Amino acid sequence: MDKQNSSLVRLLLEKIYHLDEAALVKKKVFNVSNLQMYTGWSLSKIYKLTSARLIPFSKPTNGSLFFEREKIEEWLLQNPSYTEDDIEERVSAHLRKNHRGNS
Repeated sequence: MDKQNSSLVRLLLEKIYHLDEAALVKKKVFNVSNLQMYTGWSLSKIYKLTSARLIPFSKPTNGSLFFEREKIEEWLLQNPSYTEDDIEERVSAHLRKNHRGNS
């Protein structure tokens, strides 16, 4: 394959990958392959998380695992780490609220 065809194939594969990513966002339920693509995790990590029951999943049949996208997103965003600016704003808001309550 010449250099121009190789570049074209790479570009097409990249476009297909981005289409797959866009389609994932519209899915309500993921299978293991979808979750792997969505998170970038290895199959081993996914199976370890489900085996330890650390991640929300459903197993309607013996062997098939399914993941609700919204529950996965909530799980991924738990325990946030706030920036210094976020912390300062939260403290200021709390102090303003308490000051008004004591007036």
